[in-house]
Amino acid sequence: MYFLYEISQKFIYFVLNLLAKYIHSRKFKKFCEARTSHYFIKKIKETEKNYLEIKKNNPNDFPVYWFHVASAGEMEQAIPIARKLNLKMNAHFLLTYFSPSAEPFIKNFPALISAFSLPIDARKNYKIIFTTLPILKIFFVRYDIWPALLHVSKNLNIEINLLSASAIKTKKGILGILSKIWNRKFYKKFSNIFAVTKEDVEYFTQFLPLDRVHYSGDAKWSRAYERASNCNKRKIEKDFSIFYSYCLAQKEILNKKNIVFGSPHKEEDKIALDCGLIKDKVFLIYVPHDVTEESNKKIIDNFRLMGTNAILYSELISIIKNTVKKDETFILEELYELNTHDIKRQTLFNNNSKECNIPTHVLSGYEVVVFDKIGYLAEIYEVSDIAIIGGGFDGQIHNVLEAAAHGVPVLIGNLFVRASEAKELVNKGGAISFQNTNELFQFLTQWVSLEEQGTDSPHPTRILAQSKSKSLELFRSIPDTSEIVLQALFNEP
Repeated sequence: MYFLYEISQKFIYFVLNLLAKYIHSRKFKKFCEARTSHYFIKKIKETEKNYLEIKKNNPNDFPVYWFHVASAGEMEQAIPIARKLNLKMNAHFLLTYFSPSAEPFIKNFPALISAFSLPIDARKNYKIIFTTLPILKIFFVRYDIWPALLHVSKNLNIEINLLSASAIKTKKGILGILSKIWNRKFYKKFSNIFAVTKEDVEYFTQFLPLDRVHYSGDAKWSRAYERASNCNKRKIEKDFSIFYSYCLAQKEILNKKNIVFGSPHKEEDKIALDCGLIKDKVFLIYVPHDVTEESNKKIIDNFRLMGTNAILYSELISIIKNTVKKDETFILEELYELNTHDIKRQTLFNNNSKECNIPTHVLSGYEVVVFDKIGYLAEIYEVSDIAIIGGGFDGQIHNVLEAAAHGVPVLIGNLFVRASEAKELVNKGGAISFQNTNELFQFLTQWVSLEEQGTDSPHPTRILAQSKSKSLELFRSIPDTSEIVLQALFNEP
């Protein structure tokens, strides 16, 4: 069976590599290149060199564990657990991933020996990896389960664990059905399964005894809360600190509401464009999922066609740097050292102060900033009043936890049931769901109008305040996934 499975994979990637010659997509080409033998051998040599260097500098032995994730979202779930394992066990890690979208976040992973994209799921590749590193445990995250890797690991008696396991698949149609049948075949090979919900625990006990299936919650919650608690680290980065201060000034000086559009799809994009009707009262931070030059130009052009002045983040930072004069009382180099909410008291943007560094035409000249840099969305949410998350109207909703962890009210469409965290937030009052885009936009209009008269329903300001309170309450009540994993695997308190 595995022979035919591996042959089919080779054929698929052969076809993909042919297509890569004709498809003008940098991401697709990069995906295909990461499946080549040349790439794999190069990474294995780097891994061996790194391991020997780490071992040389560590007087004591340390365990080596392997984490495999599909993409950025699963990596975020793995990071808190890896950090705890490193802290308690001095563990070091091999990290592999499927999608190139994970690469910007590799820098956040602790104690790495090496990180690279896996080639095709072939047994001979894993035998090379196991010969290179003395791996003791393997951790899969969520759904991305590689059968050949499971097979080789089982034969070598290497412990295999599944983190953030859920019975809910996000895929639809025949592919979703086939995927579910395929995965069920391999669940019984895991040493431990750490399930997201109590319902998931019940589901996975079909394949493993109850003492090997653990209710651990979703590590994605812990990671989101951790990032929200540590976002000050981002604000010491010069360019981002300038942007952060600029957004605060929109709120504190121009009295605008900051709205973040996180990875908007078609429907959320329509809402963002409609916000041109209330642009004197709101400032939009538009964070697209695709940050290619072509895509960004289209977004900017669409806003401008609606009469809304939009600018790229990179262009805004350049304008501010070129505008600030070095001979003024406050110079730009000092700006990025300010990382508290007291920025407004520094009168950085107060036009009545001699310390003003940014002219009025720069501060009030833009209604929208399109953020053309990857990896900052979680930190951007801190400066927002509300967050509108993409995919809620078409069933492909993006991460809602990054905003909610800051206590920022989350506004989404009504097709969220496949995302367990979004469902949990809505059910507990931490997120607000809308039936259609018109309903959501009317909510925004009423919110910024500050008019409560003539309505039987609570004013949006009060609804949003309740949402914030419920979000933070929910985050404080979630299980500590890292501690549960540690306890289950090592009996560590």
